[in-house]
Amino acid sequence: MYQALYRKYRPKTFDDVSGQEVVIRTLKNAVINDKISHAYLFAGPRGCGKTSIAKIFAKLVNCKNSIEGKPCNKCVCCTQNNDQNMDIIEMDAASNNGVDEIREINNKVNLVPSLGKYKIYIIDEVHMLTIGAFNALLKTLEEPPSHVIFILATTDPHKVPITILSRCQRFDLKKIPTEKIYERLKYICDNENIKIEDDAIWEIARLGDGGLRDAIGILDQVVSYAIDTVTLNDVHEVNGTISQQNVFDLMKNVVDNNLTDVINEITEYSNKGKSIIKITEEIILFFRNAILASATNLEDKNIYQEINNYINTDEMLNYISILNDSLLDMKKFSNPKMILDLAFIKIMNKLNQKRENEYEEKQKVITQKTIKSEKITQEIKFEDKSKNTANNENISREINKKNMDNNLLEKLNKFVEIRVNNTLSKFSKKETMELKNELNRVMDYVMDEKYSIYATMILDGQLKAVSDEYAIFTYKTEHLSNLFNENIINIENLIKEVFNKPYKVVAVDIDKWNVIKDNFNSKKQKFEYQNEIYSIEDILSQLNQEPEDDMKSLFGDIVEYN
Repeated sequence: MYQALYRKYRPKTFDDVSGQEVVIRTLKNAVINDKISHAYLFAGPRGCGKTSIAKIFAKLVNCKNSIEGKPCNKCVCCTQNNDQNMDIIEMDAASNNGVDEIREINNKVNLVPSLGKYKIYIIDEVHMLTIGAFNALLKTLEEPPSHVIFILATTDPHKVPITILSRCQRFDLKKIPTEKIYERLKYICDNENIKIEDDAIWEIARLGDGGLRDAIGILDQVVSYAIDTVTLNDVHEVNGTISQQNVFDLMKNVVDNNLTDVINEITEYSNKGKSIIKITEEIILFFRNAILASATNLEDKNIYQEINNYINTDEMLNYISILNDSLLDMKKFSNPKMILDLAFIKIMNKLNQKRENEYEEKQKVITQKTIKSEKITQEIKFEDKSKNTANNENISREINKKNMDNNLLEKLNKFVEIRVNNTLSKFSKKETMELKNELNRVMDYVMDEKYSIYATMILDGQLKAVSDEYAIFTYKTEHLSNLFNENIINIENLIKEVFNKPYKVVAVDIDKWNVIKDNFNSKKQKFEYQNEIYSIEDILSQLNQEPEDDMKSLFGDIVEYN
């Protein structure tokens, strides 16, 4: 019959116990120096080794030839299993928690050991005893016969009466470090000839959350699930969790305000049998790691560094609070997915409110600037055409497509098309979000006499796509996008001044952008990098040489930004 790995590799000596060095050393010294107490209490989380240490200690104190705190493994007490040894009595208080069970112990406590020096009573989950049972145990625990040792184990020491605690030597076992769990899992895999990726072992160790027994149990399940080599994906499939990379992708959709995608991802995870509670815990852990990554020098924190570019620490702390409250509700509610959906709606509402507040502040600054720049705008209206060259410092007239010849119009369209293609051929979501987050730095220039108009133009548009070299802005009307394109040279100079990096920019109206975006997302059109065959300087230079019909074609519509 197959034996579960956690049973097969249960520690048999103190050397096999992982992560409890202080407790082991204390117990070994007690045996070596013959300072064995009559009662011990082992407290700690599940799977940290409480019962295993109790059994090993019970075996060691009765060993007749122990050497430096190690059993000889040759005497009768060492060679017998605990369930065969009449001197070691184990009791599970979860199922034997009444007064009668404790009275039976009290009646037999005076019987001398059969083989060893001590008769040891191991009471597991002792906090489950009733008040009457604790009272019945109290007198015997206080003054037991010299040949009796009580070892109590519990995960909830605060539920044990203080009168019991005060009569025991208490050892608080800690969660086992992930590194120690990894080492033990690695040993088991090597011993069992299990093919497994190293990343998968580390993930199992992490998911064990300080409990070696839980980690070995996960390993046992994953080995049964995997076809050949155990992978990281196998671990998450079996455990109902998602990776930290999956959480990062989910958070990027939150940042991008894609509520539909967020809800669809959660639905997909739920349909695949993932635990919504575990997913929520993984998201909280992700934010915790991201906050630490921003404050410390943790290794392997690339995704945590990247998310810090989009969400600051205060926002993460707010999200943790929302998710933690939702986690408590999930454990009471029959539909945890709905709770998580609502949590993300709340998170994204907060994010949108923050963006609206920032936009309102930007608009206030722009409005103030517009009032002060009215004089400059009037000068632009009546500026002589001869000064409207591609390299001047003032805003030139809007490109009037109706008065262009076909050749010039074709050049302009080709110029815009190439810049759009070049942006999307090397589109970077990271670059886009970083530049979006920094774009409000342009507001520092709205009061600048040289750059004020161009700063206003940039802020009035929407940055949609960025590569390492190019950027696309959109405007509500073709009129506004044309005005932007006619002033590309000055706008690019301003962007270089603000960000200390040259970007080649272009603008399109929102209707045209929606078509481009659909083609890009659906991959209907292939966007490939092309060398620029026309320059905006040449186009504007040719435009300025064309005859004008009237004052409107000369100056175009003047757009005031407010």
